[in-house]
Amino acid sequence: MCHPADPTSHPHAHSHNHVAHDARASRRDCLRIMSSALAGASLLELAYHRAAWARAAAPASDDALFTIQKVTGGVYFAHAHPQAMINCNAAIFVRSKDVVVVDAHSKPSAAAALIQQIQREVTPKPVRYVINTHFHWDHTLGNQAYRATGHPVDFIASNTTKQLMSEFSVARLKASIDGIPAQVDKLRDRAARSSDPAEKAFCDEQIRQLQAYAVELRDFHLELPTITFDTSYVLPDPAFDLHVEFHGHSHTAGDVFVLCPQARAIATGDAIHGFLPNIADGYPRTWPSTIDSVARADFKFQLGGHGPYQTDRTVMTCQRNYIEELTSRVADAKQSGLSLAEIEQRITVASLRSLQSNGYQDFLIRTRDESEPHFGPVVRLQDGVNANIRDVLANLDHV
Repeated sequence: MCHPADPTSHPHAHSHNHVAHDARASRRDCLRIMSSALAGASLLELAYHRAAWARAAAPASDDALFTIQKVTGGVYFAHAHPQAMINCNAAIFVRSKDVVVVDAHSKPSAAAALIQQIQREVTPKPVRYVINTHFHWDHTLGNQAYRATGHPVDFIASNTTKQLMSEFSVARLKASIDGIPAQVDKLRDRAARSSDPAEKAFCDEQIRQLQAYAVELRDFHLELPTITFDTSYVLPDPAFDLHVEFHGHSHTAGDVFVLCPQARAIATGDAIHGFLPNIADGYPRTWPSTIDSVARADFKFQLGGHGPYQTDRTVMTCQRNYIEELTSRVADAKQSGLSLAEIEQRITVASLRSLQSNGYQDFLIRTRDESEPHFGPVVRLQDGVNANIRDVLANLDHV
């Protein structure tokens, strides 16, 4: 893994948390990875950044990727619209002189579209900090657009997230791009077999988005975090403070949460959100206790990485209980010697008490229906549970 280069202490970090403020890039092990400051870039790099920003800000860009909702004073929620290559939501904190954005989407043009939308709908203040809650592509690949604005910007993440970005981001991006031709072929076949003009148009739009994604990301440069920490990091400001905190392994090994005590708002990335949890890189045994740790904070508004934001803790509690119940049942089934097929037959949506409690099943179906285009593939909730079963089985030993 790539480790932070030349770590030094930072004045806003708690000294016991070993904060590393990286002013120089770590280029080891990663193809075309860059995290050098714009002010120190070469003329060629400057030209590249300006051209990338110009392309992203061109009229052809999709400027309807998010709906920005005011949550409370100084706090906004950018709810991502459905896309062929999914974007995450973003939490937006407007401070006295600048803006902090949590998470950066699946491509630079999406982040550039959000930057423009913030300037139009929220504030002309520049984005000074971008916080990556974890290393997944739909939360980090847009970092580049913030660097390309020319304003000073730092990217904040846990040390573990930086390491995971360094190790996996480029390889996973390449794999996703390599898989696009097969997706395009399936959509073309689907359109050819359909007699519905609206479904044909849907397939054509999905193909357009996939091909545009492949072109945009073909020569991608990853912006690594410039400020990293182990446990907690504080961004003080006269408007309000932001506490960036690691509470334990959950969705990934490095997820962080962004708490604004004065506004009683917390951004939770994909560790707590409005979709069925993704456990592919997860820690199913420790995830519930991580949510318990987060729940001890004083907040009213919970801004997740996908799905709508929440004004109470119902969904958070339901997700926690679902992960705990599913993990326990998968572990018991494995110990009994059941095969994967037998486990999937035994653990059904109807049999999971956590899905039946407090309307959680209906909420997941509703948010799924709202987040997918009308002509998108219908994914049964059981299919999602089966995917979770497979991931829990693979990750039971993650601690």
